[in-house]
Amino acid sequence: MKRKEFLSSLGIGAAALTCAYCFGSCKNDNPASAPSNADFTLDLTQSANSSLNSNGGYLYHNGVIVARTNSGAYVAVSSTCTHAGGTVFYNASTNLFHCPNHGSNFATDGSVVNGPAGSPLAKYNTSLNANLLRVYS
Repeated sequence: MKRKEFLSSLGIGAAALTCAYCFGSCKNDNPASAPSNADFTLDLTQSANSSLNSNGGYLYHNGVIVARTNSGAYVAVSSTCTHAGGTVFYNASTNLFHCPNHGSNFATDGSVVNGPAGSPLAKYNTSLNANLLRVYS
């Protein structure tokens, strides 16, 4: 084998290994575990929680994203995308949770609308009592 052939083979082999690593590490359904025992209350009169006073608003709290849908319902899911661990946000215009890293979308119940994510987001219960919004497992 000549030097040029050897170096060419070495380069192709390295490229193949790099691609295999990248493709293998990109698919990671459940990169970070969702909070399993969520139980917290948000006072909607506090300025830190004021984004939930308007339809389409959302906030993050302890690994959970809490959103107020366009219909006024409160929903809560894990804020960590199940594909590669990106942070999802609530897109009011589509009524979906969206991960900007690779384009996964999730319904307000956490189910996958489109991938590459293959697993749903953990969903949490919400209960409104006057100005107190409880989020719990």
